[in-house]
Amino acid sequence: MSASDQEPCTRVHLWHDLTAVADARRALVRDLEAGGVDRRAVEDAVLVFSELASNAVEHGRPQDCGHVEATWCLLPDRARITVVGDVDTDLGEEVLERFKPGDPSEFAARGRGLAIVDHVCDRWGVDLADDGVRVTAELSLRS
Repeated sequence: MSASDQEPCTRVHLWHDLTAVADARRALVRDLEAGGVDRRAVEDAVLVFSELASNAVEHGRPQDCGHVEATWCLLPDRARITVVGDVDTDLGEEVLERFKPGDPSEFAARGRGLAIVDHVCDRWGVDLADDGVRVTAELSLRS
């Protein structure tokens, strides 16, 4: 699920700070609305982006350059959102175990993010990249 040169993609570098996620979220909304995407699909894409980017900022560490990389691509019928953040890749495949949707208790204040991503997206996955962990999600833009 990598972006090709023909796909309309936007790449942003987020400082390792949650306010940067909000700024990027606004840019995503502008791109989706400019592409004529239905409001409900915009809301779903923004929710997925927020979860992935916030997780990278909150639970990861900045890449050597001090940021998290996020990319979104608008395809004819779907959006692809990719976030790359740095984690301890010395753990190898063990680090991927952290990216399973949780099943928090109904009273838990946290832990629902990846379960939401799993529910909203048509598909999503995690893999080790040269520069950290890459989480990629795809969701339909049809209402």
